[in-house]
Amino acid sequence: MIGIRLPMFILLTVFLIPCSAMAEEGRIYTLDEILSIAVEKNPSIVIFRANLEAGRGAVLSAAAYPNPEIELGGGMSRPVDTGGSNGNYSIGIGQPIEWPGKRLYRKKAAEAEVQAAEKDIDGFGLELRTEVKKAFYQLLLNKKAVETAKENSGIVFELLKTVEVRVRAGESPEFELVKAKVETLRADKELKKAGSRLAVSRAVLNALLGNSLRNDFDIDGAFKAPDKKYGLQALLSTAMEKHPFILKAKREAEAKSYFLEMEKASVFPGVAVKGFFNKETDKDSYGLALSIPIPLWYQRKGEIASAAGGLAKAEAEIFKTRVELSKVITEEFQNYTVALDQIEVFEKGLLRQSEEALRIADLSYRQGESGLLDFLDAQRVYLSTLIEYYQSFFELESSLAALERAAGGLPPD
Repeated sequence: MIGIRLPMFILLTVFLIPCSAMAEEGRIYTLDEILSIAVEKNPSIVIFRANLEAGRGAVLSAAAYPNPEIELGGGMSRPVDTGGSNGNYSIGIGQPIEWPGKRLYRKKAAEAEVQAAEKDIDGFGLELRTEVKKAFYQLLLNKKAVETAKENSGIVFELLKTVEVRVRAGESPEFELVKAKVETLRADKELKKAGSRLAVSRAVLNALLGNSLRNDFDIDGAFKAPDKKYGLQALLSTAMEKHPFILKAKREAEAKSYFLEMEKASVFPGVAVKGFFNKETDKDSYGLALSIPIPLWYQRKGEIASAAGGLAKAEAEIFKTRVELSKVITEEFQNYTVALDQIEVFEKGLLRQSEEALRIADLSYRQGESGLLDFLDAQRVYLSTLIEYYQSFFELESSLAALERAAGGLPPD
């Protein structure tokens, strides 16, 4: 029940839905715009809405009265004393009448199922919002990786030119030029890999939007420290009060309770009222008839027991959903706090220290106090630290999105 239902339709969307040409060329989208497009264009939303409309149709059926019945008959009769033959016919009109309680509970059960379907849409909306946010920030992370790789490629290229000059001047040994060329090739390879990951993440995000954007779309976003921090108890309280999964389970239990009452009311079968008129050779007859089944042998004990079992299962499902949500929220909260701690470590010194180490290594190399390998090592450490810094922001946004899904929304300020 808590599991995510998105990966399959992502694959189906990628392969089955053609890319729309309606989106503006090269347009840049914010996160809010991306989320709005997802709600409008995601193909699975249409399926959930269709199920909701089907449920509303079931409400109309449950509230309908049974149709009347008309019986027509005809034939010939031949009186014994006269020897002639005459035509006879009969007309009957019947109206089945069910007990009011049976129809009432059937209608209430159908209405509760519609309400459960509405909460199912809300639950899917939470999951879709989470997946879109993760895909958005994954794309943003890969954009940062491409920017960093481009910067590194430029630095390494300039370094190569510097080494070439030094080698020709006899200030550096020949093998340093080989190292610089290898490092240039490595930087170019990392740039291509980062570009490939960027293209994949753009396709994944577009798939969640029903492939409604052009392939060259871009996003506008930034990694930044959160404006507020959330507490575990507030998140748990929010989930228990308004999570769509819990509300859906409650509506399903309510529907099962109405089904049980309907089965109990069905012990007393509906009656049928019939009016008739018979035209015979020597007489006309008319009257009313009342048909009342007697629940002597069959009293729907099996159906009542089955409905009671369904209600017990639905009530247990409410408790199970609460337990599962509590577990998921606690796990995601730990991921959230770890991500916050990691960002704090980077911003309180690690990032600045790696940048300072690179500056010193660059200065030492230019002054001839250290070799090329020392500079390259410092450069790699700095780039690795910078990417890990961006990765921490991505993990923070991903954990926030997962918390929003697990709690049914983030607590208000």
